[in-house]
Order: sequence, then C-alpha cells, then structure tokens
Amino acid sequence: MPGSGYHKIIYFIINLALILGLGWGVLGYAAAVADAPRVPAASPSQAYQAVVVTVPGKYRKGVFRDRRQLRVPLGVQISVFAAGLGQARFMALSPAGDIYLSVPSAGRVLVLPDRNKDGVADRVVVFADGLDRPHGLVFRGKELVVAENARLTRLLDTDNDLRADSRTTLSKDLPGGGGHSTRTVVQGPDGRLYVAAGSSCNACIEEDPRRAAVMRFPAQGGKGEIYARGLRNTVGLAFHPVTGELWGVDNGRDMLGDDVPPEELNRIIAGADYGWPYCFGAAVPDPDLGTQQRCAPTRPPTVAMQAHSAPLGIAFGQGLAFPERYRQALLVAFHGSWNRSKPTGYKLIGIPFAAGKPQGKPFDIINGWLNEGNAWGRPVDPLVGADGALYLSDDSAGAVYRITWEGAPPRP
Repeated sequence: MPGSGYHKIIYFIINLALILGLGWGVLGYAAAVADAPRVPAASPSQAYQAVVVTVPGKYRKGVFRDRRQLRVPLGVQISVFAAGLGQARFMALSPAGDIYLSVPSAGRVLVLPDRNKDGVADRVVVFADGLDRPHGLVFRGKELVVAENARLTRLLDTDNDLRADSRTTLSKDLPGGGGHSTRTVVQGPDGRLYVAAGSSCNACIEEDPRRAAVMRFPAQGGKGEIYARGLRNTVGLAFHPVTGELWGVDNGRDMLGDDVPPEELNRIIAGADYGWPYCFGAAVPDPDLGTQQRCAPTRPPTVAMQAHSAPLGIAFGQGLAFPERYRQALLVAFHGSWNRSKPTGYKLIGIPFAAGKPQGKPFDIINGWLNEGNAWGRPVDPLVGADGALYLSDDSAGAVYRITWEGAPPRP
C-alpha cells in the first residue's frame, strides 16, 4: 500500500510518546503516594445473617429492654458483656485478663472482671474516679496509663482489689479543651508513649502545634515531642503486632458535603505531615485554606474510607478465635455520622492486612445499630480479649458487647 512505510514511522513515534508519557506519569504518581495501597483486590464473598443480641437478665433494661438484632457474618454471635456503663469509650486488657473501660463523662475508669468465665462481667468496679475526661488506656505491666484531657496519669492497684491506690502524673504536656477533647495513648515497641490529640476546631490554623498531632513521650513521662502532624482528629491508634509500625484512623472535616473529605487510615511516620487543615485525602487542597503548593509534600492516606463515618477505636485481630480473615484484619469501629444528609457508619468493619500492609477492600463485620435512619447504638472501641473473643464498647447504649465465632473451628 502506498505510504505504508511513512504510516509505520508515524505510528511508531506516537506509540513511543504514549509509552514515555505513561511511564513518567506512573513515576510521578508513585513518588507522590509512595505508601499508597495497591489496587484493592476483591474481598472473599461472605454470607451474613441477622442475629438477636443475647442479653443477660440483669441487663434487660434501657436500650436492651427491647429485642435487638445485628447483622453479622455466618458463624458470629453477639451478647452483652456489661451494660448500664454510661459513656463507654476506650478499653484495655490487664495482664490478669480483666477489661478496663474509660467513661470520660463520669471521670472514671471501670473494671469488668469475668472470673467465672461465663462471658458476662461478674460486676462493675470503679477502678478510679475524679479524673479529667479519661479516654485512652494502656497497660505497662501492672501499671495503667490513662490519657486524660490535658495530662497522662499512671494508676496502680498495689493490693489487687481492682481499685487504684496509687496515682502519679506522668506528664502535663498535653493540650486541654477544644473541639476535640479525647486523648488516645498507646505504648510503642520502643517503650515510649504515643498520644493523639485532635484539633480545637473544624478547619482552622492551630496556634498550638500539639493539636491535630501525635506526640511521643519518654517512657517515664515528662515533656513530649511532635511525632506527626496534620492529623485533624486521629482517635484510634495501634501498633502492628509484627512490623511494629504505628497506624491511626483520622476523622476528616465537616461542612463540605456528604462524601468529602474521606475518612483516613494512615501509617503514622515520624516527621510526616498529613495535611490538615490545608488539604485532605491525596493532597486535595481544602477549599477554605489550601493550595496545591502547600499540599504537594503532604502524605496521603493509605486507605480512604466513606466520609463522615467517624472511625474511632481500632485493633489488629491477632489473637482472635476467629477465621484467618479476621485475625489478619485491622478492626475499625465506625461511630457514625452527624454531618450527612443520609446517615452512615454505625458499624464495625475490617481492613484486610497482609505482610504488614492493607491489602484489599474494607468489609463489614457487624452492622445494624442504624435502622431506617435511627441509631440505637454507636460502636466505639474493639478489643481482643484473653479468651479470643472480640469485645466492643458502645457509648450510646452504654454497653460492652462480647462477640464470638460459633461456626466451624478456625484454622490454626
């Protein structure tokens, strides 16, 4: 065909340009989101069923006076471990296997022992009271470290009666008050304490650099240092049980519509800037405060999730007497939306992990607290118990649930 050689040359040049352009685009994208997740793989199919929440007789009052149902994977059962607890928030597991629970509104930390191992708390014990909005809890041996509104406090039960008889202030180097008053604390593999404090506002430039940040404190307490910043309200923190990397879920700003900005799961790295208040998501400028130039060096989320879901507590599933899918997941409690025309959240989800990184799409584990736009419960914090069960606090129902796998025995 006349001119076919010429056409081949043109075709070759066009394709070469496309290949080079695509290659540079991929390299540029990789540099911008070096730690972003791979394209999510399809999650395994999972059958679900509605189950009635088992409620012991002594707790059949208040919200549990009525029959309650939740939607769970086949094989999962749910019961009320304890109720009538008030604003049940964050939990910690003691070396003896007892569950400790913060109740910020009452200024208390409670203990929920189950010494007869029947799956129901024997009693509710006030471990400590008179605290300033206690929230995050972490055990270091027999010591319980509590993140209060503006300080870290160490509590110790020296005579083993489930009541703190020693109280020591470890640090007063935390920002107090403000729009987000909860403080979360975890202990790192290095023995130091990592504390998250949210912003004082929805979207503003903070004067105090300790806000909208994660701080790191020496094991013995004292003055902290800014570990990571640009985190509007990172409530849930957890170290990966194998890699020792720190992960956190961040609550995005309000008033930008139903689906913006995304909630975030971040790998929290020393010195990193995650963007708030200037940007959100993958370096998207905030319409009120951000610019492309300011957002370019910020770190994008590893996983973006549905806006206004309000992720709070998180826990890695290692130690669960559940199938591998759950043991290898990061469990995230979605407290639920308020700033959305159609409510969302109000459930417990799992984010699959492999080789220390998120792999695959988040999947529902439990939902049903929200029915036809009305919520009877709001999940807060998941905790793997010493018995392999999953415990989950609910600050609206004032309860802690015990979630077990009753299906075929999980593979070892």
